[in-house]
Amino acid sequence: MRTSFFLHGLLMAISIQLFSQDYSPKKVEFVYKEVEGHEIRANIFLPGTSGLHPVVVYFHGGGFIFGNRDQGLNIEIKNGLLKSGYAVVSADYRLAPETKLEGILADVLDVIKWLRKNGSQEFNIDTAKIASIGGSAGGYLALSTGFDQDQAPNAIVAISPPTGFSTSNIQMGDLAILNQPGPYDIVKDSIVSYGNYESRMHLWRFLGRNGLALYEIFGFDPSNDEKRLEKFKLTDNINSNYPPTLLIQAENDHLVASGEVKDFHSFLIGKKVRAELYLVDNGHSNELIKQNPQAIDKMIRFLKKYMQ
Repeated sequence: MRTSFFLHGLLMAISIQLFSQDYSPKKVEFVYKEVEGHEIRANIFLPGTSGLHPVVVYFHGGGFIFGNRDQGLNIEIKNGLLKSGYAVVSADYRLAPETKLEGILADVLDVIKWLRKNGSQEFNIDTAKIASIGGSAGGYLALSTGFDQDQAPNAIVAISPPTGFSTSNIQMGDLAILNQPGPYDIVKDSIVSYGNYESRMHLWRFLGRNGLALYEIFGFDPSNDEKRLEKFKLTDNINSNYPPTLLIQAENDHLVASGEVKDFHSFLIGKKVRAELYLVDNGHSNELIKQNPQAIDKMIRFLKKYMQ
C-alpha cells in the first residue's frame, strides 16, 4: 500500500492553546531522561481520586521544531481525561534541528519506559495501563511509540497525524542560506527540549519556506535516501501486534490530507490491528478539538475500551 507524507503534512500547524479554568489537579514536574547533561522533563497531572490511575502520555505538536510540555498541552483533552480518572503526562522531547528525528523517537519511547519502571512508586499510577496521545507532529510521535512491542503503550490516539512518507514532490533548498544572518542564528551545538516558543516557531517557518525543514528534521535529504527513510515510515514498522489505535481526522484539514489518514487506517485494518477512524469536518490538531469537542468523548470511550 502506498502512503504519502508531503512537506505540508510534516510541517505542523501552530498549536492553539485552549483554556479551561474549572479543574485544578495536582501537578508534578519530573526528569525522565538526561542526555549529555541536559535534563528532559515532563509534567504529570494527577486526579484527585484515590487508587491507581491509568496514565495517558501527551506529545505536543510543532513540526518537531517548536513546542513544549506547557504551551503544547491541549487543556480540554487534559481536563476531560482527568475527570475520567486518568493521570496525564505532558512530555518534552528534544527538538530539531539540534536533534534529529531518530533521537526524538528515542525520547518519546523513553518517557514510557520511565513511567513503566518508576510510575507506580513515584506517582501511584497503574503502569500496566499506559496510552500515548498526540496531535499533529505529536500524533506521529504517539504512533511511533507502538514500534517497540516490548515497550509499546496499551493504546494510541493520534489527532491530525501525518501518517506516511514519500519522496515525491520534495525539492530540497539551498543549505547556504543557513549561513546567512536570520532565524537560524538561534541554532547552536546544544540540545533544546524547551525553547523560546516565538523564536522556534519563526525558525520552523523559515526552514519550511526555504525547503530545508525535512533536511533539518531528518539530518539527510529524504529525496535522495529512500533507504534511510524506512526506519521512520509507519507502514514499515507496524505488524499485527501493534496497539489498538484511534485516528481522529478532519475531512478539510489544511495540513494533513484526510485521504492519507484514511489510507493509513485501511493499512492498519489490513494488518489486523484494532483501529478506529473518527472523522469530523474541519480543524487541525488543537483547532480540531476546539471545533469538535465531542472528539474528546470518543477518545475517552476508546481508552476505556482498551485499558480496562
